[in-house]
Amino acid sequence: MPGLVSSSGAPHWWDALPCYLSVQDEQLRIIETNDLFRRDFDAAPGEYCYRAYKHRDSPCADCPVLATLATGKNHTSRESVVTRDGRELTVAVTSSPLFDDLGRIVAVVEMFTDITEIEALQREAQRSKYSYRRLFDIVPCYISLQDRSFRITEANKLFRQDFGERKGTHCYEAYKGGDAICDGCPVQKSFADGEVHSSEESVITRDGQQASVVVTSMPIHDARGEITAVMEVSTNVTEIKRLQSLATVGLAVTGMAHRMKNILMGLKGGIFVVNDGFEMRDNDAVEDGWDTVKRNVDRMSRVALDLLFCSKDREPNLEDGVCPETIAQEVHDLFRLRSAAESIELRLETGPSPHHGRFDPEALHNLMTNLVANAVDACRFDPDVDRKQHEIVLRCFQDDEGATVIEVADNGAGIPENQASKVLQGFFSTKGTEGTGLGLLVVQKVVEEHGGNFSFTTEEGQGTTFRVALPHGSNKQKRVTKKG
Repeated sequence: MPGLVSSSGAPHWWDALPCYLSVQDEQLRIIETNDLFRRDFDAAPGEYCYRAYKHRDSPCADCPVLATLATGKNHTSRESVVTRDGRELTVAVTSSPLFDDLGRIVAVVEMFTDITEIEALQREAQRSKYSYRRLFDIVPCYISLQDRSFRITEANKLFRQDFGERKGTHCYEAYKGGDAICDGCPVQKSFADGEVHSSEESVITRDGQQASVVVTSMPIHDARGEITAVMEVSTNVTEIKRLQSLATVGLAVTGMAHRMKNILMGLKGGIFVVNDGFEMRDNDAVEDGWDTVKRNVDRMSRVALDLLFCSKDREPNLEDGVCPETIAQEVHDLFRLRSAAESIELRLETGPSPHHGRFDPEALHNLMTNLVANAVDACRFDPDVDRKQHEIVLRCFQDDEGATVIEVADNGAGIPENQASKVLQGFFSTKGTEGTGLGLLVVQKVVEEHGGNFSFTTEEGQGTTFRVALPHGSNKQKRVTKKG
């Protein structure tokens, strides 16, 4: 193309560019292309651009080349093109005029960059953002995001339901009724040191009711590692405080705070992997990180739902024809893979034939789930490093008197003799910061609602067996037996 120079006076540079480039005349005929363009498109000199890589019979409605010919200025657009092998690409287009020595426009350079994968990642990010929103909206905890001025930038559905639409409001104004940041604020601490912090606080709902909450704060980092916000997760423990003495609740709150901290650390790790996967365009990493996020949200939900189950007076939803063996099979299937991943063999033993009775099926499922989860943890935290195989047996059968018997036996750590007498007391746990003791409270509540008996046997270093016996029908007699 002798005699043609760009508006900046640059010589031929297009073959070195990592983008598609073509030069077009006033009729939109292709004059010249770069190497990358010739590799991916069938576009011989003299062919119209819209036929060469858009398979059209006429120019596009918002053609940037025509706009440049009309104005003499650069124009940009986002368009779709089709390669020689039939692939449809989304491209970002920039058109620039070429002038002759007299300053007249004689051609236009059209450069476009393939952004197909970037757009796909953006769509995936939007879908993930929507999934995050739905996930956080179903969690039975208050969740808010706060900026460095302690203004709420986002909140989940339960938060909005109990405190109103508070976006843009200072947190201490939104649910504390204050005019300044609280002493010992966990959000302030997370901004300061980048760590997870916990506390117990009082908040005021939109209808003026005071509530006690266990608060956990977690910093949110951007791609450069800077803290841009803090996530505050609060669990309402008002009803628990009414049911338990202050001393017992203090222990439970401490346990729950540590538990929530561990869960949020896992959640933080999952979010980091998701973000890193988006940056690296690694779909496998995005999927792995998303699985971690969902797993930890499920754990968070379990703690909160157990709290709600224990905190409210409720009538069991008794149904006729409920089969306990079917529920036991569901719980076995739920924990089988998790147990195997921890090198624990989980077995199910049932009677010679299934039986049916009048039970609350959801409560029965909750009871078995908590007993098996406790047994798994008893094996996980077994200090005996020489034990080669851990095993758990879930038994469900009908005894000679017609009662439904549920047993969960493990060969884990067992319970020390000096702690065995406390097992059926509120919030008992041998798992340190990993446990809250809520599981056994749930079991006791279900047993009481069905008028059954609850007992256990244990031997330190050998294992523990929990046994529940429920009458054929619910007679509503409170018969929990506290014996070891």
